[in-house]
Amino acid sequence: MRPTHRIEMDYYQELPVVLSASRLSQPLSEAPNAMTVIDRKMIVASGFRTIPDLFKLVPGMYVGYYKGSQPFVSYHGSPDQYARRMQVMIDGRSVYMPPMSMVDWTALPVTLDDIERIEVIRGPAAASHGANSTQGVISIITRDAGEMDGKRLSVTRGSKGVNDVSAHFGRRGETLDYRMTLAYTADNGYDNLTAPPNNMTMAQGFALLNNSYDDNLSRLLNYRADYHPNAIDRFDVQFGFNRNVKNVGWTDSPANPVHDLFATSGFVQLGWTRVFDNDSELKVNYYHIRHDQHETFLTTLLPQFIAQSVKTDRDEIEVQHTLPFSESNRLVYGAAYRQDRTEGQYSSLAPIAPAYASSLSTAEWRLFAHNEWRVTPRLLLNSGGMLERDGFGNNRLSPRIALNFHAAPQHTLRTGISAAYRTPSLMERNFPVLQPGELFVVNATARSPGFKPERLISREIGYLGEFRDWSTTLDLRLFSDLLENGGFMDTRTTYTNGISAEYRGLEATLKHSFDENSELTVNFARELASSNGAAMAAAGFRALRSACPENSDTVACSIPRNSASALYSQRYSGGMSFSAAWYYQDTMQPFDRGVTDFQPIQRRMDARIAKTFNQGGGFKGDVSLVLQNLFDAKYTDYVANNVFNRRGYVTLTLDW
Repeated sequence: MRPTHRIEMDYYQELPVVLSASRLSQPLSEAPNAMTVIDRKMIVASGFRTIPDLFKLVPGMYVGYYKGSQPFVSYHGSPDQYARRMQVMIDGRSVYMPPMSMVDWTALPVTLDDIERIEVIRGPAAASHGANSTQGVISIITRDAGEMDGKRLSVTRGSKGVNDVSAHFGRRGETLDYRMTLAYTADNGYDNLTAPPNNMTMAQGFALLNNSYDDNLSRLLNYRADYHPNAIDRFDVQFGFNRNVKNVGWTDSPANPVHDLFATSGFVQLGWTRVFDNDSELKVNYYHIRHDQHETFLTTLLPQFIAQSVKTDRDEIEVQHTLPFSESNRLVYGAAYRQDRTEGQYSSLAPIAPAYASSLSTAEWRLFAHNEWRVTPRLLLNSGGMLERDGFGNNRLSPRIALNFHAAPQHTLRTGISAAYRTPSLMERNFPVLQPGELFVVNATARSPGFKPERLISREIGYLGEFRDWSTTLDLRLFSDLLENGGFMDTRTTYTNGISAEYRGLEATLKHSFDENSELTVNFARELASSNGAAMAAAGFRALRSACPENSDTVACSIPRNSASALYSQRYSGGMSFSAAWYYQDTMQPFDRGVTDFQPIQRRMDARIAKTFNQGGGFKGDVSLVLQNLFDAKYTDYVANNVFNRRGYVTLTLDW
């Protein structure tokens, strides 16, 4: 006879099984964090063609664009254009890169069609994934090599210069599976706003820089092979490359005129997994990442030519062992070592600052462990932590504990508390002398040596319910996150710790299936914040050009109080399908922007219609039309120049 708790677990199998929260495979109802899973059906139904936009479907997430070619994703509003508190991984490989500690989304060597699902941890997860998982974790999981057995060609054309082409091919074998993607993507970014927003007058001094140039173009390749010679061993090989060119700078700026920023990124990843007789599992994973950027442009200040570049390398190796002690207890533990190296060069024919070249490197190690203990058939205890030593010599422990109580077979209550840290970026600790372009060249002279890691304490209560008679699930989360030693720039050359802030609110996700061919997902978040705004102003942080009054709470203003999204999809007979999405966001004042960039309410409706066809003989495909911002509700994204109006594109996909 099976143990009682195993019988009860059968009730939860309709919920997604997640891997990222604790490094253990768990039903969503037993994970220690609130999570959102974006699966293939949601990716297709959304109609999006870029990865960052997908996170509009996550409650509490903020997606912003410094330019059309420079997106960022954050949680709890807009800290700045780099979103340094959000960890992002692809198949366990961290793409949160120095020197800025940011994600260069347009340079990732992966397409939407390569992604199987995305697991988003809403809240700190440093206990599982280390520093810089302060606000949350985005874990992108690509398709297994064996899922592609044939060839696929996809072409997209549309307004705003949308021009995408991708080719996929792969084979599934007895012991070896492989797939490869080649892709070209291009678009013209945003429309330009030449008049002041929000009914402001030029006499008020709120002139806008011209933003007509924010094109983006990428050429990428990625490859994955899985070798499984027997029932216990599996070897995973991945590599990828992306060559990205984006327009940066401003037409009206003498110091930073419009020019091209070139980025080249590549990676190699090797993994080995062995399953033992006692169902324990050993994983060894190594990866190397290279990310280079360079730009050359003419300023009219003297005038002068400026050339600068940043090259970054990362090597990381991780060992993880999963050990089931009994039917009611599992442990995962391991260690990792990472080394980052950054080289910066700056030169000018008539330099404002002397030419320089700098080289910095950091090394960090991590020890982690997580235990899942089924105390009773209804009560599950998740506990764990990570011990780290970062590249600046800081030692810290990030613990987490969560209780999941199955009040009934389909109803789970969760409560938890955790601590997380954010390591200062190389740029924050070594601020550049000159930053004329979009690159921040690392200077060998430390400017903020006293800048310390940020600390966040998170408490949450959650509920996850399945109402099977109504084909509905409901996910609720109440949270309170306390940020300590938050960083900000108090002068033009120095970063300091001084922000104390509390974020609290409610998040909800409702999913309903009308039948096997139609689904609805609704997300809602209400968030509030409070901080020591007056103390920050006294320390040198000035919000004089904020939409908030002087010395008011700039952190609270930087969070949209209410945000929501809804995604509906319907499949019809004859291969037709339809989906529609709606997005809403309250007013907000971006934390690091002036009053000109105050964001009014955003409302947007997208729609997608598609038709699949099968000509026989193994030849099939589909054609789809996507219209974004269907009702042309012109709104701005983060920077007031970024005007998003109605746009559309058509995609034709052929499989054989």
